[in-house]
Amino acid sequence: MVARADLMAFETGRSPAVQITQRQRWSIAFSYMLILGGLLLGANQRDGLLNQTSVYTNNAAGITASYPARWLLDESEGTVFRVRDMSRLGFNTTIEVRSLPVGADGAERNLLDHLSLQRSQVFIDYSVLGYDTFLLPDDTQAISMTYTFVSRDASPFLEGVSSIVNGLDILAIRRGQALIVSFRAESSIYQRELATFHRFINNLEF
Repeated sequence: MVARADLMAFETGRSPAVQITQRQRWSIAFSYMLILGGLLLGANQRDGLLNQTSVYTNNAAGITASYPARWLLDESEGTVFRVRDMSRLGFNTTIEVRSLPVGADGAERNLLDHLSLQRSQVFIDYSVLGYDTFLLPDDTQAISMTYTFVSRDASPFLEGVSSIVNGLDILAIRRGQALIVSFRAESSIYQRELATFHRFINNLEF
């Protein structure tokens, strides 16, 4: 026997209304919850991979640091160590640690001015933006310096492509040594990448 609603739909040329059972409603809701849970799990796993760290220790310099595990570690001459995000095209976001002997006056500004003089001979359009104080995790004060310069990519695929780089130096003096921690990133991602640098500073022991 044909239901009255279906018979009327047939007579008017309309398709019969599809009735969803309670079980089907629960199945649809469960499917949506399963998809949402999968997306959240994937996002958490991705964040976990991005936030994985490796530990660097230099007993001679008295430094222990945690840096992003996917970044390239380099102990080149003139630095204690340097790590770079090689996954980026163009300028690689960089964190660099240097240790310098403190002169007789021990003035932080003199050290930074000397460093700026060296950089102005190497970096294109190097310009100091300003100085400020910086509070370290142990509540001691350091001095910071911000600057910009232009970087030209050495890759044969990006030859001639220039990018503006923002930099931040943190200078602290301990036990007759000046520790300079430098962070550099393309200006377009500088603010976003600062979170990585702050995690680095918060876990730095020296």
